[in-house]
Amino acid sequence: MAAALGLTVETEPDLDEIETGAWTGRGFDELAADPLWAAWNTERATARSPGGESMAEAQARIGRVLDRFAADGAPVILVSHGDVIRAALLGILGLGLDAYDRIVVDPASCSELALWPGGGRVVSINERTVP
Repeated sequence: MAAALGLTVETEPDLDEIETGAWTGRGFDELAADPLWAAWNTERATARSPGGESMAEAQARIGRVLDRFAADGAPVILVSHGDVIRAALLGILGLGLDAYDRIVVDPASCSELALWPGGGRVVSINERTVP
């Protein structure tokens, strides 16, 4: 995408996927009987993976990135993972993390935000081309 648009790429650790701790590398079938996994999937606002981070922590770090770019005001393309993108969208929409399942972030899709210092709005979700 960067090459096609003539842009440079910078790595931003705060866009990394949620740290899942002890669940890293384990399959969904293997986690199905774990009550913590069930809580993670139904109580995103309060659940935490064992040895990992909470959804609130992931939302805070993506929020810091969005705040930084909102203050700068220049257009930017950020690439991240579904859970982190959902956390960002929920934050901009003013919805709690337990609303996680109310939106879908398709793989390889684009969502557009309009940001300004102290706020923003969701312009689109799940576009298939770069806005």
